[in-house]
Amino acid sequence: MKFGTLSDLSNLISELSPYKTVVLANTTVEKLWLDRLDGFEAERIVIPDGEEHKNIETVKGIWAKLQELGFTRKSLLIGLGGGVITDIAGFVASTYMRGTMLGLVPTTLLAQVDAAIGGKTGINFNGKNMVGTFYLPDFVLIAHETLSTLPRVELLNGMAEVVKYGILDRKVYSLLKKLGSVEDLDRELVKACVEVKLRVVEEDLREGGKRRILNLGHTTAHAIEKLSNYTIKHGFAVAVGLMVAAKLGEILYNFDPGKVEELLRKFELPTGLPFEPEKILGEMRLDKKAWYGRLTFVVPIEVGEVTIEEVEEDVVRRALEAVG
Repeated sequence: MKFGTLSDLSNLISELSPYKTVVLANTTVEKLWLDRLDGFEAERIVIPDGEEHKNIETVKGIWAKLQELGFTRKSLLIGLGGGVITDIAGFVASTYMRGTMLGLVPTTLLAQVDAAIGGKTGINFNGKNMVGTFYLPDFVLIAHETLSTLPRVELLNGMAEVVKYGILDRKVYSLLKKLGSVEDLDRELVKACVEVKLRVVEEDLREGGKRRILNLGHTTAHAIEKLSNYTIKHGFAVAVGLMVAAKLGEILYNFDPGKVEELLRKFELPTGLPFEPEKILGEMRLDKKAWYGRLTFVVPIEVGEVTIEEVEEDVVRRALEAVG
C-alpha cells in the first residue's frame, strides 16, 4: 500500500520488473489521467465507462487483447480508475494464465477507501459481483490528486463508504464529526479508512468471518442497486443500507440511529427508501450474504462495535418501514 502521487507509479513498476506492462482504464479516465503517466512504457486497453460494462463480455475482450499483446504471467496489469476498473482488472489478472502481476491505482474516493483494497475482484452476472475471485494486488497506489477531477456527485458517492467506516471505527467517526463538508476531505481521513479495512482483511481475507463486517449496509444496498438496474449509484444505495442497519441496531440493541442519520445528512446522502419495503425484501433473499436462506445483516451495537446477525424477516420489514 502506497500513499503518494501518480509520479510514484514508475518506481512501483520498476520494482516488479515486469515483462510487459498494460494499463486498463475507461474512456473518462483516459482523458483525465492516462496521458499524464510517464517514466515507464506501457500498452493501453481502454473500455467504455459504466457499471453496465462490468461483465463477462468486457472481460473476454480484455483477455483477447492481452493475448494479442503477448501478455504473460510475468507481465503487469494496472487498473487505473474507479471501482469498476479495479474490480475488472483484478478479475482479469486473477484468471488470465491462472494469475498475472497486478497493480491498482484507484482514482475515485469509493475505490480508494473500498473497492481497490482487500483483494476482492468481481463482475456482474445476474446480480452484482456474482462472479469473482480473491486476488491480492502487487501494489495499490493511493494518489490523492486524482480526487481533484472527481465530479462532486462521485465524491458524495464515496462518502457513503467513509460513513460506513465511521460506524465501524471510533477514530474515523471522530474525524467525520469534525469534517465540515465533503470538500474538506483530506488524506488523513482516506488513510484512516484504508487502515480499518486493511486490519480486517489481514485477519480474514476470504470473508469467512470478521471480514463480513465490511458488508455493513450492503445487503440493502445490493437489493436497491439490482431493483434500479444499477442506475442508483453504489454509494447512495449504501447510504440507505446504513440507515436500515442503524434501525436494526435500534430494534435489537438500542443503537442510536441518529448518529448515522446525522452524518448522512451532513454529506448530502439519501436516508429514505427508493422502493417499497416488500420489493427490497424480495431482492434481499437472493443476496449472496443470505446464508442458508436467512437474511444476514451487519448490525451496529454502538459506534466502533458491530455484530453479524441472522435477522428474521419481520424484523427486517420493521426496519425498512421505519426508514420509509
